[in-house]
Amino acid sequence: MLTSKEFVKDLGIDAEFHRPVAEYLRQWKLNTRVNILIVVDYRISVSPAESFGIATVINLIRNTQVGCMRFRVDLALRNGEAPTVVASPSPIEHKYRGFRFNMTDGATPVIDKYEQIWCFGFEPGNSGDTSDAPINDRLAFPASDAELAKLSEWMKVKKGGVFGTGDHHFLGASMCKRIPRLGTMRRWTNADGVPTQFGTTRIDTLRPPSAAYMPGAPGQLPMKNEPEQGDLTVQPIQWSTWRRSFWPFGSRNRPHPVLCHPELGPIDVMPDHAHEGLCVEASDINLGVTYNFGAGAEPEYPDAIDGGMKPAPFVIAHGSNLSDPPYRFEKGTQPARSYNPMISIYDGHRAGVGRVATDSTWHHWMDVNINRIRTANTTDWQKISRYFINLAVWLSPPGYSTNCFWLCAVVSHFHTVGFQEYHPKASVRELGRSLKLHLASVYGPCWVTDRIWDIIWERRLFPWEILRDIREPKIDFGGLDPDVIEELILGHIVRATFDDAKEITAAAAKGRSGEAKVTLDPPDKAFDKPLLMALQDFAEGLKEHYAAGQRLMSALK
Repeated sequence: MLTSKEFVKDLGIDAEFHRPVAEYLRQWKLNTRVNILIVVDYRISVSPAESFGIATVINLIRNTQVGCMRFRVDLALRNGEAPTVVASPSPIEHKYRGFRFNMTDGATPVIDKYEQIWCFGFEPGNSGDTSDAPINDRLAFPASDAELAKLSEWMKVKKGGVFGTGDHHFLGASMCKRIPRLGTMRRWTNADGVPTQFGTTRIDTLRPPSAAYMPGAPGQLPMKNEPEQGDLTVQPIQWSTWRRSFWPFGSRNRPHPVLCHPELGPIDVMPDHAHEGLCVEASDINLGVTYNFGAGAEPEYPDAIDGGMKPAPFVIAHGSNLSDPPYRFEKGTQPARSYNPMISIYDGHRAGVGRVATDSTWHHWMDVNINRIRTANTTDWQKISRYFINLAVWLSPPGYSTNCFWLCAVVSHFHTVGFQEYHPKASVRELGRSLKLHLASVYGPCWVTDRIWDIIWERRLFPWEILRDIREPKIDFGGLDPDVIEELILGHIVRATFDDAKEITAAAAKGRSGEAKVTLDPPDKAFDKPLLMALQDFAEGLKEHYAAGQRLMSALK
C-alpha cells in the first residue's frame, strides 16, 4: 500500500501542492496497488534472454502506472517439482515453483495474496494428437479438483480477475480448460473444435511484409512463420461495439475499454502468427452449465446479483486470415476467414464473481512476436502494449479502479484543467465536460464511461434496472444519451470538491501544509451526493425534453 506522499508525487501536479494534497488524502488508505500472479507452464520463459516467453509484457506491467494504479507482478511455475516458495526471487525468477492453485505460503493460501491471476498454458504440449487424453496425463500437470475448488472460491470471495490463454490445438488445456468461465470462453480441446497447427483448419493470420509476397508478384514469396511472425507487419483486428451513444441524431460507437487507447482511439491491430487458437462466441456458450469440484454443483455463469440480465461473455475483437491461393503460405492452402473470435471478456462483477478474459493465442504476447514492434515503437506498439495494460486495470476486483478514479478526479483541481476550466459560475455540464477530457487523457474515453457506470452500479443508491436502458439504449433516434449523465456526474464531483480544493490551495499559499482543515467521506461514500444530484438533474432535463417534444408534436398537428 502506498503512502499518501508516495501517491501524490506521481500525480503530475505542482510541487507546492504535494504536501497539502498528501495531508488531504492521508485520511484514506490508498489501496491503489494491484498484485498480479503470472503462472506459466515450464516451457514458457520469463527471461528476456529467451524469445519464446513473456518477459517484455512482465516488464511492461511492472513499470506501468495508470492514474493512481500500479502493479506488482510475481511469477509462478507449473512443473513436476514439489511446491516451494522462493523468499527473494530476482525479477526473472519464479517466486513459486511446482505451483498449484491451492498451495500455501506458511498458513496463507498463496492466491489470496493477489487480485489477479494470469495463466499462460502450454501443456499437454504440441503433439497434434487427435485424442484429448493427453490433457489429463499426470506429466501435463492438469489442474486438480482441489486446485480448482480453491481457485473458484477465490473468484467468488475476493472477486479476483483471471486471464488465461494457450495456442492452437490443445496447447494450454491442462491448466486452463476447467477453470470456471475461462474454460468455456475459449476453444481448448479437440472436442471443442480447436484450430490445428497444419492443414486447412489452421488459423494463419500472417500478413505480407512487402510487395514481393503479394499475389501477382514475380516469383511470389511464401509467408513463413519465421521470420514473418516477428516482423513489423501486424494483422488488423475488428473491434466490437461495446457502447453506443446518441442525442438526438446519429450515433457514436466505442470499443470495450480493454481495446481503448487514451489518445489513439480503438486498438485495432495485433501481432500476426501462422497458427492461432479461437475464442467462443457468446451465442455458442451454454450459460446454464454447472461445475463441481467436490462441494456440489455450482453455476458456471451465475445470475446477476441485482436481478438484471445474466452476465454473459462478450467477444470484443475478431481476427481474419487471408486465403491461399491467391496468397502463398509455407504451411499450405487455407480458406479466407473474416470473423475469427479473438479476445473474449466476462464482467463477473454483476454476478458477484471476478472478471475473466481470454485471448486466442499467447503469440499476441510473446517476445518472439512483439520485440521488433516494441523496438520500432510506432503506433502499432503503442496500441498493442496498451491492450496488455488495459487488461491489468480491467481485471481488478470491484473498487480498485473506481476509488482510483475518484482520487484522480479530486486531484484534477491542481492540474491545468482545474486552474483554467473549473470556475464556480460554470454550468455543471461544462465542469463535467472539462473533467471528462482530463480523465480521458489518462484512462481513455472508454475507461471514463466504464468507471462512471461501475460507480453507479457499485453504490446501489437506486434500482439498477431504472438506468439499464439509458446505459444501453435500444433505439437511435431519441435514444437516451449516457454522455449526458456522465457529464452531470463529473460536474457535480467537481462542484462537491470546490471547498476542499480552496482550503488546500490556501494551505499551500501559506506554507501550512498540514493545516488544510478538510474532512473527507470514505471513498466508498464520496460519490453518493454527486451521483444523486446528477441523476436528479438528468430526470428534470428528461421531463423538460419530452414535454418540449410533446408541445412540438401538438403544434405540428
